[in-house]
Amino acid sequence: MEVKELTEKLIQQEFGKWLTKLRFSGPFEEEDLDVDVFLKEEPADWVDRSYHIHHCLREQGFDVLIGYKFYDPSEE
Repeated sequence: MEVKELTEKLIQQEFGKWLTKLRFSGPFEEEDLDVDVFLKEEPADWVDRSYHIHHCLREQGFDVLIGYKFYDPSEE
């Protein structure tokens, strides 16, 4: 499975009900892919979910930088 496809699948599995948007860029010199994940709220266990995604990607030999952005009504 391709790095972008696998990353998107894992993010959907872990954050599907909170996910509003994904933005992909890269590859870059040190990374296979860079992803910005936009969520409508911050799940209580988002750190554990994020760790699971990174762990699965590392097992496949991929180095993916993932940044998370949580909805903030004050930014409107």
